[in-house]
Amino acid sequence: MKNNSGVKIVYQILSFLIPFAVYLATLAPTVTFIDSGELATVAAKLGVAHPTGYPLFTVLGNLFTKIPIGDEVYRLNLMCAVISSAALFMFFNLLVFILKYQKFPDEPVSEVYKFSDNVIYNIALASVLILAFSKTFWDTANAIEVYSLHTFFLVTNIYLFLKANSLSIKDKTSVFQNEKHWILFAFILGLSFTNHLSTIFLSVGFLYLYFAVNGFRKVSLMRIIYLAIPFLLGYSFYFYLFIRSDNPVLSWGYPHNFENFWRHFTGKQFSVWMFSSFENAGKQFSYFTKNYPVEFFYIPLLIAIPGIYELNKKSRKLFFFTLFLFGFCILYAINYDIYDIDSYFLLAFIITAVWIAFGFVFITKKIKTNPAQFSYSFLLIALIPLIQNYSKVDESKNYFVKDYTMNVFKSAPQNSIILSTQWDFWLSSSIYQQYVKNIRKDLVIIDKELLRKSWYMNHIKNHYPDVYEKSKSEFELYLTELLKFENNTNRYTNPKSEIDRQDLMKIQTSFLNLLNSIVDKNYSDRNFFTTFEIEQEKNERFGKDYTRIPQGLLIKYSKSKTYEDIPDTQFDFTITDNNDYHHTFLMNAYYNSYLSRANYLMNFSKLDESEVLINKAIEIKPNAPDAKQLLQKVNQLRSLSK
Repeated sequence: MKNNSGVKIVYQILSFLIPFAVYLATLAPTVTFIDSGELATVAAKLGVAHPTGYPLFTVLGNLFTKIPIGDEVYRLNLMCAVISSAALFMFFNLLVFILKYQKFPDEPVSEVYKFSDNVIYNIALASVLILAFSKTFWDTANAIEVYSLHTFFLVTNIYLFLKANSLSIKDKTSVFQNEKHWILFAFILGLSFTNHLSTIFLSVGFLYLYFAVNGFRKVSLMRIIYLAIPFLLGYSFYFYLFIRSDNPVLSWGYPHNFENFWRHFTGKQFSVWMFSSFENAGKQFSYFTKNYPVEFFYIPLLIAIPGIYELNKKSRKLFFFTLFLFGFCILYAINYDIYDIDSYFLLAFIITAVWIAFGFVFITKKIKTNPAQFSYSFLLIALIPLIQNYSKVDESKNYFVKDYTMNVFKSAPQNSIILSTQWDFWLSSSIYQQYVKNIRKDLVIIDKELLRKSWYMNHIKNHYPDVYEKSKSEFELYLTELLKFENNTNRYTNPKSEIDRQDLMKIQTSFLNLLNSIVDKNYSDRNFFTTFEIEQEKNERFGKDYTRIPQGLLIKYSKSKTYEDIPDTQFDFTITDNNDYHHTFLMNAYYNSYLSRANYLMNFSKLDESEVLINKAIEIKPNAPDAKQLLQKVNQLRSLSK
């Protein structure tokens, strides 16, 4: 079969450019939910990100921040679109390799397809576009997150691994001959672990295929031993964490010594969410099975069914390889009890796209006349996920997090302290706004959940030295207990003796003493605020002698029992009916802030001002009964006062 390299190059370019053009149209213009602000800050300032540190992603991100287009976070969002498109370029090459060239040594059954190059390229490009416009893959391309680079490495590792295995010769006597493909694979595999540890999802499938092709022999084991050298060379990029541990902006985990480094790069703090219970695994599996068909919007998934049959005909080894990759990804990922689990299924979605490609092969073999012309129709299948998922993943008008962050900033007077746990919604974003854009650097912003991590004490000491010094004794006493907790967490989460229970009480008491100290010792110099969810935590109640006064999106702590005349904050935001968790949270935050302030005003007979805020709340939730009841109460009080 004649190879038309010029046509192949055109298809390769299209496999990158078509998705990239769509990703540009749906690209987020600024910070988004969850870790966006933190990752953008770390990349811009070469800091250390949350576990497992993501050093390669950080350095690549820093290079992209130098591009003179938009602001820093937009450049990083753009980077993810570029990397995701590059992953699709690699996926096209992977599919062409499998369909045209892949054959394992001595495999008894391996069907060779007698299609023209154009048919194979159409099948590959159609499968690429279906993957490109699947919901989760598309999401990873729209805003800064580590999963865009993760998909690139997943696809690249599979491609290099298959290529190396296809060139293996079982009877070769020297393991060191013609091994450049294995060396490159091992190095890239090491690099991929520096981006995301879920690269481990590849392990079972890779081990199966390696020994299935090469045999469980001394020469095969010897190769693994010497390939550890290029693997560790790629993995050594993790030394970045040591080098940048003293970053003045953000050094999450403060990995300046081996203990902190080990805890950070192994993601120890997230281990409590791994393999926690069969109940949680069942919940995550149900989530996967419910959303899996929606990823590709049904029809492409139906094409994957005959594709699995066709793949088995071509190569039993390749069939089981994909099955192990898919199965182990699901089996491992469902045991991670987190809300944003979708990205952990990316390997399963990539394998599904491989099966879809073989589904197209199955269909093509049934076409007796003009299969080449018919193969162009496969490209139309990609329109299904494109059309169905576009509105779900479009981030081009997503200013929700930035607006919310700025509205929180507006709610706080100069030099205020704000305590919050709203990482996903504005705390992560605030890091970017303060340390990259230099907005409201006067504010002391403390993450209550990060206060439970010893490294965060160093962060507060460096960024807010006056706050730290005023409560130095409380910080040090709490840190003593916190280090004991981190060294033997199980004693606290599952106390079995009276000493365990006493130590649990000590850390709880020292934590509350620290919070009270921060409020009390800064009261004369700084206003202290919390966000609303802090006040809902009854087991960690602090500042009991203070009155809570709603102020914008915050709750002010005050010793005054009389009315405080505070100008109402004018929020700038867009009301949305998007009912996912994150957007719903923001709308509820605005809604509750209006009602809380209205209640406060009503208690001091400020009925007109109260009515204005209630009506603003009703604009957000037109059918909310509590807002309408409060409005009725205002009208009743107004009639009684006449």
